[in-house]
Order: sequence, then structure tokens, then C-alpha cells
Amino acid sequence: MGRERDNQGPATPPDAEGRDEDVVELDGGDEAPDGRALRAERRRHERREAILQAAQRVFRDKGYHQASVHDIIDEARIARGTFYLYFTSKQEIFSVLVDEFLRLIRTQIHRISLEPGADAPLDQLRANFRRIVMTVVAHEELASIILRDPTSFDEESRARVNLFFEQALTLIEDALRVGQGLRLVRQCDVHTVAVTALGGLRLALVHMLAAHGEDAGLRARERSFAQPEAVAEELMAFFLRGMTPGPSAA
Repeated sequence: MGRERDNQGPATPPDAEGRDEDVVELDGGDEAPDGRALRAERRRHERREAILQAAQRVFRDKGYHQASVHDIIDEARIARGTFYLYFTSKQEIFSVLVDEFLRLIRTQIHRISLEPGADAPLDQLRANFRRIVMTVVAHEELASIILRDPTSFDEESRARVNLFFEQALTLIEDALRVGQGLRLVRQCDVHTVAVTALGGLRLALVHMLAAHGEDAGLRARERSFAQPEAVAEELMAFFLRGMTPGPSAA
């Protein structure tokens, strides 16, 4: 039997197994209705998260183009109908993953504070870099999907990934303008510098994730990427000073 089509029409109606597990809340005897509702909601949330985690692994291992809804169903070990209770297609679940990754990154970028008692601006900036790098490492399956070349994605998903990087570019431009206001960043063409910084950051993160992968030869060749905090420190130093030696290096 051939592989299913992910661009099929209306979602397949839930089968009996899907209804039993995820829709029908069995009679709980004397348990209060509110308790049953909360338990059902918790189960739905846990099942949805399990499907998302399975999709991440499938996309990572097979790539977006080769992955199918059938692969995700097999990885999650669920009924076909159960999948369609939560998502309508491969494209939808991928969009959810992209949005979640952007949300995670955004929560790690804190505006520089000049309030009394706040850390020094450079220390706050350093903390931003560390949080971003550590978030990428903590969610490396999802990050690996997003950071790949999106040419293999379908048109809708490719547009989704491109939108992610456009939004990331805007975040960097905003950070540069704040840095200029604090005199931490020189006057420059903010857009050009942001594009360069994003490109360098993206490639550095790709290599860092590869160094954490299964290719022992690659890990040996790129041993400098083995410590995420060191990567964050080096990225910050490069973006702030380039390769010009400091005063003490004269």
C-alpha cells in the first residue's frame, strides 16, 4: 500500500479507538463532573503534546519533505483518528512547531534595563545570548528543523519558516537600536548588520547542534561547539568587537 497523501481533503473522521481515548470520558461513578472535565482536559493536553514531540522526531530524522502524517502516527503510537482530533495535516502541525519555537526564543530576549539595581547592560546582553543558545540546545530537535535550509519544505511551510526569520531579524534590529541608544553599539546600517548577525548566528547554531549529534568525526573537528555557554560568549564578543584585539592586546 502506498504512502498516504498529506494534502488530502477533509480530515479522516476519528475512528473508534480515537474516540474512546480522547473524546469519550467514561463514567467516573461518584466523581464530580468538574473533576472528570479537568481530567479529560489534562489528558487532551498531554496527548497533543505527545503528538507534537513525535512530529519533532520524525521531521528531524526524515526531513520535512519525506515525513508524512503516517510516520507521525506510527512514532506517536496512536490511532489515525486520534491524530485528526488535534491536527488536520502535516502542514498544520509544522506551523504549530514553528510558532512554539519563536515563542520560546522571544521569551529569552529581555529588554536592557537601566533601572537602579539592574545588572550592567553588557551583562544583560550576555545573559540574552546565553538564554538563546541554551534554549536552542534544550529544544535541539525543534531547532534542527527550523534552522535547516527550508527549500525542501512545501510552499506554505517555507513561508512560515521565512516569516520566523523575518521576525527574528526585526528582534535583532530592535536590539541594535537599543544598543545604540546606550552607546554599546556603534552607529551603523542597522539592517545590514542585523542580516549579517542573523546569518552568522544561524550558521553557528547549526554547527553547534551538529557537534551534539551522532557524527563523532564532526564532533572532533568542531570541538569548540561542545560547550553552549562558550559559544554564547564567543558570539557576543564577535558581534560587539568583531576580530579587533582589545586595548590590552596591543
